[in-house]
Amino acid sequence: MPIRGKRSRGRVWCYTPNPVFETKIEAPSSRIVSSAGGKGHNVARQLTRWGVPAISVICECGAEGKDWIGHAKKEGVKVLQIPVRAGMRQGWSLVEKDAKRIDFFAKDLKVGKSGWEKIRDFWVQHLKPGDWWVVAGSSAIGWPKGWWRELIRDLEKKGVTVLVDSRGALLREAVEAGADWIKCNLAEAGQTTGVRDIERCMAKLVGSGTTGVVVTLGKDGLVAEVNGTPFFIRAPKVNVRDATGAGDVVTAALIFGELHGWTTDRTLRIATRVAARNATSGVTAGVPRTCLRD
Repeated sequence: MPIRGKRSRGRVWCYTPNPVFETKIEAPSSRIVSSAGGKGHNVARQLTRWGVPAISVICECGAEGKDWIGHAKKEGVKVLQIPVRAGMRQGWSLVEKDAKRIDFFAKDLKVGKSGWEKIRDFWVQHLKPGDWWVVAGSSAIGWPKGWWRELIRDLEKKGVTVLVDSRGALLREAVEAGADWIKCNLAEAGQTTGVRDIERCMAKLVGSGTTGVVVTLGKDGLVAEVNGTPFFIRAPKVNVRDATGAGDVVTAALIFGELHGWTTDRTLRIATRVAARNATSGVTAGVPRTCLRD
């Protein structure tokens, strides 16, 4: 499953543009679980657990991000903060016994024009040929139109592998840039492309130069197109406790499979399986490495 014919062996940088400190209440036990949240960080957490030295990157979060940083350190995840003040969102969720989940999030973070220029400079300076750049989740607001598209193009010209797991305007710019990998769920695919039919969605998500597109379908598994070949992988039937983070585990598995030279079929099968394991555990991005065995 090569990226443009070559296996990438560099560092894995997981960028969360809109991180959140999350407090989850489980019903009916009333158990409260706090965690460092955000899709990019979830990917870094899972890769770290699997022995891949990933780096979780956020913008400077200040005093309101103290708890987030503390939880990330306890997880053993390496965290870097871009020297651009953005703060930290707060989020709350209620997870009921039947796996129904209700989320409440504070408003998105906001970064000014000069801040986005500094963020761009950070990535251009730090990323090297062979590195992975994973952008996951929603974005802080305020970026100039075309900002993501131009940065992705410039990084890929340097030999950086880019994977974007998002929705809406950010994901559209990633598609326009021809990001190596595009990843989202079915609802995000529809929101981004404006169409509901999965085949038409997939066609609209493949940019010029894109290696693979993966769209997760929840309990039904996932569909993908990699190097022009379509795939449909069914998910195993499991008792779902909390599906949060299952898609992030899929992203981590895609990267793990690429780093280890797996075939596309093997990578997607294992990605679907470990996502199901995540959903049964109730622990976000905590799937043990033993689950990667074929």
